[in-house]
Amino acid sequence: MSHTIEPVVISTISDLAKYEMSLSLYCLLCYRWGEIEPSEWLADGKHYIDYVKQGFKCGECGGKAEKQVRTTPVLFNVESAYQGMFKRETEEEINEN
Repeated sequence: MSHTIEPVVISTISDLAKYEMSLSLYCLLCYRWGEIEPSEWLADGKHYIDYVKQGFKCGECGGKAEKQVRTTPVLFNVESAYQGMFKRETEEEINEN
């Protein structure tokens, strides 16, 4: 008895909603996280948008955003997410340490 395992394909906003996933975005220039909630896109009639082919940009600096599919929404607070981890120290702060 053999079983065939079918792959799960998640490439559209509808697919994200179907499998209860969200799409997180990370700006490479300013280190900000953001999140796309599929329910909001579905409400706007954007069911079949292929997020894989979409080029997302940061709303703050315009930098390229990397995509990360998540199984449950993280609901990042973009103003405080990972605060301090990527903080660039000034020369005064470096000299104080």
